[in-house]
Amino acid sequence: MAALLKKRALAEYNKSFQFQESDVEEAIKKLSEHFQSEEESVVRVKILWLFCDIGLECPGANLNNLIEETIHLIKNETSHKVIAQGVATLLKLGTKLSDDKILMMRLVNVAKDNLKDTSHSVKCRCLQLISELYPIYPESDRTQEMTLEADVIVKLLGDYSNAEDARVRCEAFQSLLTLHERGQTLNASLYEHVCESLSDDYEIVREVALRLVWLLGNKYPENSVTLPDGDTTIRMVDDAFIRICSAVNDLCMQVRALACSLLGSTRAVSDRFLLQTLDKQLMSNMKKKRTAHERGAELVRSGAWASGRRWADDAPGQLVEQDSVQLLPGGAAGAFVHGLEDELMEVRTAAVDAVCQLSLENATFATTSLDFLVDMFNDEIEDVRLRAIDSLTKISHHIILREDQLEIILGALEDYSMDVREGLHRMLGSCTVASKTCLEMCIDKILENLKRYPQDKRSTFRCVQRMGSSHASLVLPLTTRLLAVHPFFDMPEPDVEDPAYMCILILVLNAAQHCNTMLPLFEEHTIKHYTYLRDTMPQLVPHLPIGESQFSRTERSEAAIDDSAVRRFFDTVLQHIDNVTLSSNVRLNMLRSAEEQLNKLSEMEPLVSGAAIFTALFARCVLSLHDALLDANGPPPHALAQLTTDCLRLQHQFSAVTEQESACVGQLALRVAAARLCAPDAVAAATASTTTTGATTTTTTATTNTTTAAMSAAAALTHHAEMLDRLLVSAGVEPDPFTIAVFQQLSAAGDHKPAVLARALVPLLQAAPLPLIPKPNLKIRMCTATILEPATDNDTVLRFSAGLIAGVALEAEVLRVRDPAAVRVRVAYPDRRVHALVPQRDHLRPLDHLDNNDDGTQNVRLLTKVLISHGVWTEPCGVDISICLAVEETGGREVAPLVELCRPVRVTVAPKPIKRGI
Repeated sequence: MAALLKKRALAEYNKSFQFQESDVEEAIKKLSEHFQSEEESVVRVKILWLFCDIGLECPGANLNNLIEETIHLIKNETSHKVIAQGVATLLKLGTKLSDDKILMMRLVNVAKDNLKDTSHSVKCRCLQLISELYPIYPESDRTQEMTLEADVIVKLLGDYSNAEDARVRCEAFQSLLTLHERGQTLNASLYEHVCESLSDDYEIVREVALRLVWLLGNKYPENSVTLPDGDTTIRMVDDAFIRICSAVNDLCMQVRALACSLLGSTRAVSDRFLLQTLDKQLMSNMKKKRTAHERGAELVRSGAWASGRRWADDAPGQLVEQDSVQLLPGGAAGAFVHGLEDELMEVRTAAVDAVCQLSLENATFATTSLDFLVDMFNDEIEDVRLRAIDSLTKISHHIILREDQLEIILGALEDYSMDVREGLHRMLGSCTVASKTCLEMCIDKILENLKRYPQDKRSTFRCVQRMGSSHASLVLPLTTRLLAVHPFFDMPEPDVEDPAYMCILILVLNAAQHCNTMLPLFEEHTIKHYTYLRDTMPQLVPHLPIGESQFSRTERSEAAIDDSAVRRFFDTVLQHIDNVTLSSNVRLNMLRSAEEQLNKLSEMEPLVSGAAIFTALFARCVLSLHDALLDANGPPPHALAQLTTDCLRLQHQFSAVTEQESACVGQLALRVAAARLCAPDAVAAATASTTTTGATTTTTTATTNTTTAAMSAAAALTHHAEMLDRLLVSAGVEPDPFTIAVFQQLSAAGDHKPAVLARALVPLLQAAPLPLIPKPNLKIRMCTATILEPATDNDTVLRFSAGLIAGVALEAEVLRVRDPAAVRVRVAYPDRRVHALVPQRDHLRPLDHLDNNDDGTQNVRLLTKVLISHGVWTEPCGVDISICLAVEETGGREVAPLVELCRPVRVTVAPKPIKRGI
């Protein structure tokens, strides 16, 4: 009981200790004296633990003295627990001094001396210390003596793999792996010994031995290994592959899953062994097979030829050993078949990934494994089905789908999971089908499935777009049937808004760009529908020389825009705006004209829309700030709120902005922050808080909010100034006169009182010249969002009981977002209540149909449910839902503002009163 109390006291002491640098040595000395006089091993263990914490956390601790003291204390120790903790302390402290090679060798020698201990925990700690602290030199600096010494260490670790305790054997193999990771070369002679441990009784040993077999097989692939029959030799990587395949039938799930994972990362395996993993036929345990002629010749040479005259004279000339007969599959035979049919999901998932990795590098294996991957589409676990679908998508360039395989694949389209269905759409769009019948089956099934799941419309459109582009020759004979073209009769014109007809049009039009023979088959209404789809969905329908496009100029792709022409337009628009010799009215008129022209440019040229909107927004902020400062009653609150929002957009909604442009935006934001402080309400509140001493309680209560706003505006100004100062230094930009004046004012005013700052900033703001417009940067891109569901034209009223929660399905695409975790869903109620909802992490998924951006941003898809709740309303009203970015502004005391990325979508809801029971 006393030992327990002492240990608890040391634990509390460990939590709260804070030493001065001068007290560290004294504390170590007292702990050491207490260690030598303490009889309870539990307390001595805790003291050594404290040594480790002191060395790692106290800045003034001498690590060399701690190591020396620990070595001295455990030298004559008899408790296994104390020795194990002492070696663990030496390991952690030695990691901090790994550059001292002499000290590391001394610690390794201490660990060698303690390896003779009978406790498994001490041996494991010592093996771990040797593998992590033994000094390893670069190969160019190694001498022959160093190499021999390293070989001795490797042999020492290898010898302990024969220990009686399974934990020591496991740690010995793990130490060899650690040495390899640190750069020590392992000898190929270890291979045979490690292979023997694959049949160990303990799964922890088999697991780490499996990793070591894989490592040696990949490191020495061309080394020869002799099989047990003594006559046959194979490559080491092939033998390692076979042994890993045998582990797929292990009793332990972790070993089976690891074996499947290692199979996928094994390289340079011979095709005959690779293909045997997909075949369940019995093997001869890798023995060399002889022909019938060779077997007959051996029988004649043995003199045991049967004449038929004597009883049993046809007995075999050689006895067969019982252990050599194998009735069950062995080696590589059917390894992946067993893995894909395993009862546990982890093993099946690892097997699917391994088959995919091997198929990417071997077309023959990909073709052979196709049937097995297709069978996994019927797995009971959704994650396994998704892995199989994604794997088939990755190896699609190696395979061609047959009719029997398509039946299974298309049957999986009825899956309830949207992820599975969309994965199948990606896979069908990437794969190649064998015949016209296969393509017809795909089209019919996709159109049938679209009626069942109309929410898959966008995914289906992208699927048929890729199918049409890659199967133009197969779409041609189906064109007349798909478009209902009759040689003699005029067929009724289909509805262009019908999703099924839109799928057919997208398929045929994408095939027509690779097959001009198809164009004369189009009827007049088909050409009109092409023009409509080309205008509404240009990303899905290619340019074709039909209809009005036949006589218009050739359309340019976004990548073909002439940068020099756009840059000249920018220069022309912004010309003379920064000319200080012109009057302010002239420059302001030029800014208004530039804003209009840049907004039009953003609509005409999507590729430079980010740069155009950025410059136009900057110009609008300059104009709004100038108008707000000219107001006779001071800057209006609504104008300052809009200016603050626009500055946040400039700072957070655009990517690929240079430091110089960020500095210009920062200086503009500083002016807006100063204008907020100089607003009439803020100035009055700040003045009242500093001058009024005898105000009544009512007056004090009324001015509390405005005083808080003034304090917040002053804090925001100070924060903006600090951030801008660092940004200007980093960008190498000279600050404008207003920024210099603000810096001087903040430096002079030590307490930064709002009233003093406001009175000093008002004349500075009024006398400040117009901010400089940053030069155009065509690489700027803007973060945008598009809400796909709910639709904007949805008139359905959502009714729910008041006080309860109703869910609205939301699907949105957010493009070029820096941090997806900052995405918020903004819900605005008619009574001006606003909620910012944080979507779950797994509801934000990467967009599969858009490539990664070159500016480090991400394209994500938001699939979530927006929870709406309210009291009773007399009539249905609209609730606005939009996608926003949460902006963390640490300078002020206000709630983090939101930057809207799209226009809100209105959902009509009607909370109804709860019906009472009878």
